Amino acid sequence: MNSDPGNRQRDDAPPGRRQRRLVGALTLTLLASWLLMLSPLPYSLLAGLTGLAALVLLIPLIVQAVKDRRWSMVVIGALMGIPATLMIVAGAVLSGLFYGPLHELEQCRATAITEQARVKCEAEAQGSMVDWVSGLLGG
Repeated sequence: MNSDPGNRQRDDAPPGRRQRRLVGALTLTLLASWLLMLSPLPYSLLAGLTGLAALVLLIPLIVQAVKDRRWSMVVIGALMGIPATLMIVAGAVLSGLFYGPLHELEQCRATAITEQARVKCEAEAQGSMVDWVSGLLGG
């Protein structure tokens, strides 16, 4: 009987069970990303981390699907999953880059009572972003 732990496989679970765990974890991370994107600004930046975690979970699923010749899962994962997770990460990065103007917009919207006040918030936010970008570029 060989009791050397180095000879054991990395994961004792059968491939089907491992794949189900990966799909479950991917589902939870995507759900967390969605909920975080709906959150106010400091918390919505965390959607980028959960989006990266989803991307990390998606890659082994696609690789396993290629090995198992499950082409529909490969196509769905590659054509929809990867761009979706990259969009989540990109949205969080952009929110981080434009944190100041977006935070001001959220605060203005929270205090706006009428539709006219909300429109004014939008106009001020656009002007604030233009000023912020031109200041960043030295213009």
